[in-house]
Amino acid sequence: MFDQLLNGVLPVFAIGALGFVFGLRGIFDFNMAMALNKFVMFVAMPALGFRLLANAPLGDFNLVMLGGYFVTELLIYTAGFLIARRIFKADVMEAALLGSAIALTNHILFVLPIAITLFGEGAVTPIVAIISMDGMLIFSGSLILMDVLATKGASLGHTIGKIARNPPLVAMALGLVVGVLGLSVPRGFDVFTDFLGGTASPVLLFALGVILSQKVSGSRPMLPVVITGVKLVVHPLLAWAIFAGVLQLAPEERNPAMMVAAAPCGVMAFMMALNYGVRVDAIARAILYSSIGSLVTVTLAAAL
Repeated sequence: MFDQLLNGVLPVFAIGALGFVFGLRGIFDFNMAMALNKFVMFVAMPALGFRLLANAPLGDFNLVMLGGYFVTELLIYTAGFLIARRIFKADVMEAALLGSAIALTNHILFVLPIAITLFGEGAVTPIVAIISMDGMLIFSGSLILMDVLATKGASLGHTIGKIARNPPLVAMALGLVVGVLGLSVPRGFDVFTDFLGGTASPVLLFALGVILSQKVSGSRPMLPVVITGVKLVVHPLLAWAIFAGVLQLAPEERNPAMMVAAAPCGVMAFMMALNYGVRVDAIARAILYSSIGSLVTVTLAAAL
């Protein structure tokens, strides 16, 4: 277990910690972090989303496992939204993103690099399957919801046009078409998207660290704590009950999926909050608290 922590979890976690230190020292500030976030949203994330779906081994995905995991996502998304909205009186957009932060776990930027480091490319197909499903359903659905809420009162045509011009959505749709049709991507373009998409994880984690180093209002201190508890305790327990109890999945399918369930709140929710002008204090701190807690939960899941 110590090997998983030292060689897999900590190196990825350290990128956000580095951003936190640079933010504390004033070398990077909030505006710089916003610029980094925009780079990820409009440049790196579309490249990453396209390449992920274009190269995804769709025929190797276990649909039973994906269905079970999707059920857990729907349940904890609903729980996160209702907790934020009904108990802590968050506005609709913030509550939706807090729900998304729990459901859209930090797999592509945190778990996947750790799993590849520990187990190699050949052992992470279940994680890639979950990431692909989340890209098509949870992330895309969250972006569409944010566009709809952000353009409330606008015409239907304007809202649809804004959704259709959303760079990550367009890129993932194109990647899905390429993957489903089995089209080959030119080698040069594949190198381009690989090189560019590879920057999404470290840049966004670093930007998150900078944001977390900034002073924020101390109101609602329990909201990120409760959200963290749902993510790191309720989600893994629910996933284990479904994977091991109901579906009785084999360990090679169950354990990688458990790493995803045990992962911290998704950084994509933070990226969307900044991009849509949504309050970020609770989201950022839920990601921070769950990232620290996941040093234990992801390590335990990796050691199963």
